[in-house]
Amino acid sequence: MSLEARGLNTRNAVLIGVLLGAVLLYLLYQLFLDFSLGGNSWKQGDWLINQLSEPVRRGLFGSALLRASDVMGVSPLLLLVLLQGAVVTSIFSIVGFAVFKLGAPDKLILLLLSPGFVIFFWFNDPQGSVRKEILAYLSFLPLIVVAARGRGGLLACALSTAAYAIAMAAHEANVFFLPFLLLALWLVLPSGTTMKVRLLILVIPTLLALGGGLYASANTHVPDAGVICEQVVERGLDPKICDGAIEYLERSPDEAHMHPSRLVSTHFMNFLLLYALCLVSVRVLLQGSEHQESWLWSVIGSGLVFSPLYILAGDYGRWLNFHVTSVGLLSLVFLAKVRPAWLYQKPGRVDYACIVILSLLIGVSHSPGEPIDGFLLKLAHAIHDAM
Repeated sequence: MSLEARGLNTRNAVLIGVLLGAVLLYLLYQLFLDFSLGGNSWKQGDWLINQLSEPVRRGLFGSALLRASDVMGVSPLLLLVLLQGAVVTSIFSIVGFAVFKLGAPDKLILLLLSPGFVIFFWFNDPQGSVRKEILAYLSFLPLIVVAARGRGGLLACALSTAAYAIAMAAHEANVFFLPFLLLALWLVLPSGTTMKVRLLILVIPTLLALGGGLYASANTHVPDAGVICEQVVERGLDPKICDGAIEYLERSPDEAHMHPSRLVSTHFMNFLLLYALCLVSVRVLLQGSEHQESWLWSVIGSGLVFSPLYILAGDYGRWLNFHVTSVGLLSLVFLAKVRPAWLYQKPGRVDYACIVILSLLIGVSHSPGEPIDGFLLKLAHAIHDAM
């Protein structure tokens, strides 16, 4: 049955449209608050790491940002907040576009309502939003568009690779998104693309990831983060913006590592349970597929791609978001490209109710990944506090 014959699920389309719009406005409001308070030491501070004084990981992007602000004669904080807002708006807009093009089926809506996906994850814990992984998410967007439209694959791959190059210049952790991006690139390439061209397109982002990782490994920290902060403060920003990510650069990799024993703690076992709940919507999505079991285990196993991050830092919830969002964005590429019949099968009422209740009541803290109030509870608290 064609998509036209299935038609658009108007109820779901309105629901996801209102939800995306409301959460986007909330996140843009949070960005406005960050700007009015002189910037957040993590949400904006990490983006302002620069190497105008000496080489350091993540410094390439910040240096370019500061140089651009100098040329344009505007505050680097204003330029950064506008950039963050533009990227987040693009993510929400393209997700909404893909949902509409696919007819807004129930299974797809449930997938995007996962507490680990960016919609609810960023709403429930805005402190974990607009971090540099949004640049990696940005690299999926051209691929989603071309999969939905059915043309322009090579141009989309070029735009995606350019976005990923910026992502790798901004933050070395974006290397972990590479396997998901490579799969998405492969999916959108025209059927007549030769194997040599396919390999070339896959090799370029791989080299970008390798180069970014090696550069970060060679320039892990600085003895005095003050030299980085000085470049920011002399452009009119509040020194407090240096108290988070910039100051953290004084810590060596050994000092920053989490002790492996934490991975067998009761706290981490509880986190894994929350992780499993965030992936329930994937199981429901795959119902009816002849590859249901193998694909589900592949999705679960793909979380191991991010496993080194659990030793490197304790932002467990953020790493969970990396995985769930990668799966969500890659799924949008696949579903828009293939449009399988099983996507349009109705999920069971119990499955539907469980995921909706879970998504509305339970959220995930970006660090250390503990359960927090979900969308409905957070909204209720906000209304109560306003009264």
